[in-house]
Amino acid sequence: MLTHTVMRLPFLIATLLFVACSGTDGTDTTPIALSGADSGNTVTAAVGQELDVTLQTIGPGEYGTPSLSTPAIRFLDVSYPPQQNPGGPRQLFRFGAVSAGTVEVSVPHTGRHLPFSVTVNVN
Repeated sequence: MLTHTVMRLPFLIATLLFVACSGTDGTDTTPIALSGADSGNTVTAAVGQELDVTLQTIGPGEYGTPSLSTPAIRFLDVSYPPQQNPGGPRQLFRFGAVSAGTVEVSVPHTGRHLPFSVTVNVN
């Protein structure tokens, strides 16, 4: 009986680690990291997953308040990461996926005509 229990121990540990690193339903909760290079792309997120968008401005201006086409994700906050570039500010926008759906995310810039935009499919 002891041998049988010892043989199942690695499986039990692997299962516990998977659950600890995932959401309560086994989905991945690792934040999705996006940058200005991802503008125009479509990404897929799971409910409960975070999207971290780091945008860099070179020259004058900064990124403003994001707009969302549907409430499937919500805007959490914006901050200025400690690693800044002297050419212009870097801003970190955080979003959280809250329900299934498709969302158009747009972040305007005070000095440019084209905003950062991305489509998010939340499953």
